[in-house]
Amino acid sequence: MNTKTDMTGSQMIGVAIPSLSAEEVTAYLQAHPEFLLNDDTWVSYLVPPTMSTGHNVLDMQQFMITRLQAQVRTLRDIQSELIEASSLNSLAREQVHQATLYMLDARCIEDIIDYITNPEGLAKTLGTRAATICIESPRHVAAYGTHGLRVLEPGGVDRILGHKTSYRLVANVEGSPSLYGDLAPDVRSEALVRLNFSPASPPGLLALGAYEAEQFHPEQAGDLLEFLSRIVERCIARWLDLPPTT
Repeated sequence: MNTKTDMTGSQMIGVAIPSLSAEEVTAYLQAHPEFLLNDDTWVSYLVPPTMSTGHNVLDMQQFMITRLQAQVRTLRDIQSELIEASSLNSLAREQVHQATLYMLDARCIEDIIDYITNPEGLAKTLGTRAATICIESPRHVAAYGTHGLRVLEPGGVDRILGHKTSYRLVANVEGSPSLYGDLAPDVRSEALVRLNFSPASPPGLLALGAYEAEQFHPEQAGDLLEFLSRIVERCIARWLDLPPTT
């Protein structure tokens, strides 16, 4: 005698019962006609009978039932993927909220810039390798600015993102030393988000670089990244006393 599983799928731990006969299974299903309706996963395990139709005649009943079984398995897989994606999105939301609260609590602009550009700051909060803020300069140079900022030449944001593009998610990249400095070799995917601090200031760019080649990819939604960029814009504009964007 072995431990068995009852007809509802629950395991009877430590209880030895005899194997069910075909007649007992039939009797149970007759007494509980709603069983397969309430738990449709059992359908995918059933082997339907083949209708005898003679030689060279296609059994459409067998074909249709087999296809329905495959659809049940596919829908179950999709459900699992949706649940996993929902959990990942929830985690990302918590990370962005944590970063937002830190920047709102900053006591000076230096604290904000240091948090964003330090590998132990925003990058660690979001689970990425590097984070950089770039700002265009009226001078035709590209260089490292003060407080960890990266200075781009005029038009540099459009050159990197594309004209009027608000963000870009890229998988399987080689990190640019001009964006990530010494951390560039560790960057294999990136999120690039436009920053508009104020009508009175040049545009900027928030760059996030990740270890994993597909941590960022074009099929991802960018709403959380855009929200994060709005927080960065407002926090920096507030400390610089810039006029608000319209």
